[in-house]
Amino acid sequence: MSQTISVSTTMGEQGFRDFAVFDAFHHRKAWLRPAVFAAIMLAFAAVCLSQLGKRPGAGLLAAVLAIVGIGLPVSYFYSFFRSVSRQIKQMHLPRAFYRVELADTGIAVWMYGQQDKPEPTSRHTWDSFYCAYRTDNAVYLYVEKEKAYLLNDRMEVVWKFLAGILPKEKLHDCRKG
Repeated sequence: MSQTISVSTTMGEQGFRDFAVFDAFHHRKAWLRPAVFAAIMLAFAAVCLSQLGKRPGAGLLAAVLAIVGIGLPVSYFYSFFRSVSRQIKQMHLPRAFYRVELADTGIAVWMYGQQDKPEPTSRHTWDSFYCAYRTDNAVYLYVEKEKAYLLNDRMEVVWKFLAGILPKEKLHDCRKG
């Protein structure tokens, strides 16, 4: 059965923000290092607090460790969200991004401005496909570990197609409810 599904993606501010947060904190798990750092620093601060009255300067060291342990992760997250906001302003959203065709052989992508060309900008086969996520607002197609396409139209049709062509371990349904 040969079936082709064509989906054009128009990216808005909220869609881009949702994808950036999903990619960083769910897919790449970028929250893990700041959380581990905070936990270690706060554990050291707790050890210092246990030495109050026994060692001079224990309270001051505990305060410094706690401030650093909380402050650096907070500045990391602030920097991330500020960077996303800057990117949104630079990209002049909402605007059309690309058209994706899903077929039995793989994925073909035409970037905006090249959609009238007969050959796609890029092709990806299902053999090398990394994984797909389904959220409430989009389907994220990771053709490589660090390269994804966001589909925010015809999501149910796309997800059913993917479920019929990909192994279950490459499909991740993250919808709430």
